[in-house]
Amino acid sequence: MVRIIHIADTHLGYKARRGTNNKWAIDNYTKPYEQELYDTFLKVITNISKVDNLDFLIHCGDMFHQPSIYSSYPPPEPARRILKKGLELFFINTKNKVPLIYIEGNHGIFRAYDYTPFESHINKDQYPNLYYFKERDLIEAIKSNKSLCLEFLDKKVRFYLFPYFEFKTHKTYKEAYNNWITKQCPPKNDSFINIAIAHGSLTMKYNEGETVHKKIMQDDFQYDYIALGHEHGYRKVTRNRYYSGGLLPLNFKERYENQSYLIVDIDNNTKELSISPVFTDKDLKRVFEVVKIIVSPQDSSEQLKDKIMKEIEKYGLNTAFNYLTAARLKFIFEGEITVEKNWQINELMAKFRRDLFSLTEEYNVLQLVWKISDISGYVEDDISAAKIQDYILEKPDEEFKKFVNEKLSEDKTEYNIEKLTEFGISALKRALRIMEKEKEV
Repeated sequence: MVRIIHIADTHLGYKARRGTNNKWAIDNYTKPYEQELYDTFLKVITNISKVDNLDFLIHCGDMFHQPSIYSSYPPPEPARRILKKGLELFFINTKNKVPLIYIEGNHGIFRAYDYTPFESHINKDQYPNLYYFKERDLIEAIKSNKSLCLEFLDKKVRFYLFPYFEFKTHKTYKEAYNNWITKQCPPKNDSFINIAIAHGSLTMKYNEGETVHKKIMQDDFQYDYIALGHEHGYRKVTRNRYYSGGLLPLNFKERYENQSYLIVDIDNNTKELSISPVFTDKDLKRVFEVVKIIVSPQDSSEQLKDKIMKEIEKYGLNTAFNYLTAARLKFIFEGEITVEKNWQINELMAKFRRDLFSLTEEYNVLQLVWKISDISGYVEDDISAAKIQDYILEKPDEEFKKFVNEKLSEDKTEYNIEKLTEFGISALKRALRIMEKEKEV
């Protein structure tokens, strides 16, 4: 029996940025939610290193959140320290007998320079059983028409490596890649266990954004196991293809997925698989919820605020701020959203968030964001957002003037309301003219 642990998408250094409470600090100066990922990573690595009869640990990409295609910033210093600590823990606990194999994903590589933080910040000589492969290794293999493969004769296990590769940005390699991919086919009737490690998406069409070759997607080479990274939720794709997911949900969409690492047992003779997921998202200590608030055009600001406060109380967040347990909340306001209601909700929530984050002794909330969802397309109502264009063009001054007057009254500021209203309506009409032009294109 060969035992492998499959992990991916740890995204060390990820920071929850939008709508977060940053008015606090902890010992190593990490930002909100960043520390929880570090703590979880070290806990997982410690647990993995103590798994009985472990033969290999494979990481399917995105060790760090930065750098990436769209950001050249290096990983923050705490993320690099945590990786070093994690490597030390793993290799000490396993007495340096268990190989750790890593492929690069779309996060964590300085693409303009073709090197990774593994090269710039880790002394490879300290870890002779650490193996990492990046996009440049894949390109060099294609150029030389040689397999990108790692073989362990003592275990009779062979790994075929597919670091992240975006086909649409490497069109010059299309034909060469298609020719080279056959080099990744295991020998027939081979006594080895053959495993593919890949980072990318299986959902995109070939040459239209695909990042895993179709022969891997279709399992043309009949690997015994295909370990995948890139999708952040645990998912069984086919009998022998799995995404392990990340360690914790990074955003509100991922909250409704499961994150895990997988313990994979493969029988040496029959090649039969036994997959045991260990769900790491179950260790999440904080409230992390999407909360729906039903609104109507008649709701006052006080009524809306009451609905929000009931949710805060429901989750027991009327306590002092604690970065380990502070809640991440996304409010979705759903209903018939008039123009005035849209302004009202945004104004209310912006003020509410400022108040909430300033009262750190009274509210245990880390992140507060919101979305306004208009259902007026399904409702016959002349003042709904579905009628927003006609509404603004027919009687904009009355509503906008009312809004400006209320806002400035709250701020106790003296402005020429008539002039402000005139400017505002001019801007709205101009925006609508632009919208009309866009519709004509």
